[in-house]
Amino acid sequence: MLCGMARWSYRDGSLLWMLVGAFAIHVAEEWFGGFPEWIRTVVSRPMPVAAFVIVNGIAMVLMIVGVRAAIRSERSGWIAVTIATIALVNTVSHVAGAMLTRGYAPGLISAIVLYVPLGSLTIIRALDQARHQVARGVALGVLLHAAVFVIAFASTR
Repeated sequence: MLCGMARWSYRDGSLLWMLVGAFAIHVAEEWFGGFPEWIRTVVSRPMPVAAFVIVNGIAMVLMIVGVRAAIRSERSGWIAVTIATIALVNTVSHVAGAMLTRGYAPGLISAIVLYVPLGSLTIIRALDQARHQVARGVALGVLLHAAVFVIAFASTR
């Protein structure tokens, strides 16, 4: 116990469902910020709206399934770390995009304000509570985000 309060588990439902909510807010910021068109500044072509919707729709479904699995079973705890890693890698991507274009990258604000604290807390807690889950979760999170990146950029061709 810390200051009379129980510490959150890295698999705590409240924490993981907040990551799902953060994702929904993040996608909304990307949508209203014009991400599908903004990507033109990076790769010279916009992302088709259908690709944006499909990629994010699939990601939301997988995230919900993953959160449910992580909450229910310690054996699936690595999924919580994977989700947190994807959020943090996505933040780095938005920061890099903003630096590259010297302007606002749609999704940047929600990534910094929501993904950084929630993703960091999840991984910090996992390091403290289930170190054995971290390497697998981080590796898969980086690979999955890379796959989404490739799919997103491929959709602009």
